Amino acid sequence: MKMSCKVIEDMLPMYYDSVCSEESAALIEEHLKYCSHCSLILSDLRSDIGTPEKKVDDIKPLKKLQKSYKKMRMHWLIAILATLLLIPIAFFVGIKQSEQVAEYSQEEALAYGNAFMSALIEGDYAKAYSHWDIEAKKQQWLKSNDFEEEDLVNMEADGRKKFCEMGEKLEALGGLEAFELVEISDNGYDYRVNKKYGILYRVNFDGKYETLGVGVTENGIYHIGAADGLIAHPLSQLCLWGHWLYDDYLGRYYDYDLKEYVYYDKEN
Repeated sequence: MKMSCKVIEDMLPMYYDSVCSEESAALIEEHLKYCSHCSLILSDLRSDIGTPEKKVDDIKPLKKLQKSYKKMRMHWLIAILATLLLIPIAFFVGIKQSEQVAEYSQEEALAYGNAFMSALIEGDYAKAYSHWDIEAKKQQWLKSNDFEEEDLVNMEADGRKKFCEMGEKLEALGGLEAFELVEISDNGYDYRVNKKYGILYRVNFDGKYETLGVGVTENGIYHIGAADGLIAHPLSQLCLWGHWLYDDYLGRYYDYDLKEYVYYDKEN
């Protein structure tokens, strides 16, 4: 039985969903053999309904999850790579600091201290001064807030002049004749995490033995002090060279009678 295209069009959705009877399906298939118009409609129907609407909705969140997972995975990869890069850096920094502390031993500190003392015995105060860690003293002065960086530009040269000046006064009285080690001790670390050692020497001056303490790091001498000498003692005067330079920079001196600092500009 030949059916009109209008009837077939109405039946095509049921045919596609396989809900029509076998007789109706046979009629539709017979019609489609000869009707290109209805065949085209069925083809369009298959294209439109080929992916059910609910499945499209199911795919969207899946794609979002996949995208989110990719982003999360990328973040994890970046974090892992950053960690892997930091591990060797931290490792080598740790080695560097360990080596810095471990490399500088008591023996090396003692060799440095002995070289400084030998220069003093020889009367070569410029050579003795070359062993000083001037940078450490400079940083100490800057922390006092009495100076700015530009105030200490010539500190090394001025310090050498002052140290040699005090040395010449000591030398005029016969200088130091000999030294011997008393002890060496661990004094912790300085602001640069450098190992500090304190060395105690006995020195022969004017036929008497005086005690001289020397502070040493791998960067040089950072302190000397005459334990048994009064401030007026020539050896103490040498040890206080930095104190005298400090006062010179501030334009002052200490009046022992008044027991106070006197500033040069107020005297004029």
